Amino acid sequence: MKNLKLLLLLLIFSSCDVSTLGGKSANDLSKYKATILIETDNKKDDLRRIKVSLSDGDKQIINDEVKILVNNIPMELYVKDELYYTKTSFYTTDSLSKKASYYFEIILPDSTKHALAFIKPQKENDLTKFLIPDAALKSQSFTLKWSHLFTPYRLHFLKRFELPESENNTSTSYDNGVTIDTLRTKKGAYTIPKLYFTDSKNNIDELSITLSREETGLMNIKLINGSSLTFRHNIYKKVVVH
Repeated sequence: MKNLKLLLLLLIFSSCDVSTLGGKSANDLSKYKATILIETDNKKDDLRRIKVSLSDGDKQIINDEVKILVNNIPMELYVKDELYYTKTSFYTTDSLSKKASYYFEIILPDSTKHALAFIKPQKENDLTKFLIPDAALKSQSFTLKWSHLFTPYRLHFLKRFELPESENNTSTSYDNGVTIDTLRTKKGAYTIPKLYFTDSKNNIDELSITLSREETGLMNIKLINGSSLTFRHNIYKKVVVH
């Protein structure tokens, strides 16, 4: 019986996705891989989210003695238990005002402080403008326009439609595939053909559009290869389809 319990414990810990990094290794920056995401959206002055994930290159590192700072502001360690002995962990902050630049530092258990990452988003991207109509007609093609494009944008769009259940009840669903393309020219237009809105079985009532661009930042070269800082800007738009 004792052997069975021991075997069960070994299975639990072996399936856990949390690193056992500790001791001297915990104070060695070269043992860390950092993945950083800064995300903005249509809001002018606030970030959508900012988070830092740490791992040993395989398993995530959860150590409350490891501190992360962004622009000298301490970030909080968030840990959530998931199914099957897995966890989700990352550092985040409620200080979500946009800054001209972002400088990340890490404080290891021995209290040494190290530069982690840096990015200064390019100001030219603030000049980019998109003209996206609020409504679309099923009988016509749909066109969005842009100007002053400095960094390529990924375009995602999908349609929502009503699914008839009975005479008095309906439900909504999105089409299975998300259409993706990349906008690259400084000024231009993108047209969704009216055939996209043609569906003899379902009543299409909404077009969901997402535009996103990314910039990458500088990482401390002592970190594990593959460490990254991504600054992502998203634009979301719901278009009513008549």
